[in-house]
Amino acid sequence: MVEMCDLLLEHAADLDLLERDPVVQAAAQRWIEVLGEAASKVSVGVTSAHPEIPWRDIIGTRVILAHAYFHIDPAVIRQVIGTDVPQLRRQLDGVLVGFDED
Repeated sequence: MVEMCDLLLEHAADLDLLERDPVVQAAAQRWIEVLGEAASKVSVGVTSAHPEIPWRDIIGTRVILAHAYFHIDPAVIRQVIGTDVPQLRRQLDGVLVGFDED
């Protein structure tokens, strides 16, 4: 999940570029899908310990992107990359700190 957040922040955070470049759009959508798939594999123990992370929303976004091929709202992608991913990346740092302590 961290890797996908980092890719999104490094390559798709320029929302103007995202809007005009179909390759960046496709890559961003794929990285968001992988992020959601990874979230679906996180253990119940970790998800329960970190209710501040919107696990179901992350997974749900992946389902929408994977199955609504022609109905993807670009505004949703911009919201995810512009707001949700930076916040999630910070939250994941907190999750990783817990693993370092074990």
